[in-house]
Amino acid sequence: MELKIDVEPRSNNVYFIVLRGEIGTETVNQFKEKIDQLIDDGKNRLIMDFQEINYLNSMGLGVVAAALKKVKKNKGDLKLVKLSPAVGELFELTRLTKVFEIFDSEEEAMKNFAS
Repeated sequence: MELKIDVEPRSNNVYFIVLRGEIGTETVNQFKEKIDQLIDDGKNRLIMDFQEINYLNSMGLGVVAAALKKVKKNKGDLKLVKLSPAVGELFELTRLTKVFEIFDSEEEAMKNFAS
């Protein structure tokens, strides 16, 4: 199981996080450490791209939920884009689609930060 995390700065202090692979038992700590590090470094306007995540377990889901709580506390926000079918289904089942702002494209999410 492998997870790749690329962080790309965008305008307005927004950071675009591209996730590839699987977020499961073997990779969830890597995921949590990277996201916590970003937020601890003051990066609290985040967009996570789940298009290339083919597996996300409940612990990974917990990391995403904790990240939302943490950035909101720091007057930031976390938006999700391009959920893969497996990830989208998990968000539907857990009703987290009502908690997170989910967009079809990075552009839509960026516009939402501007408003």
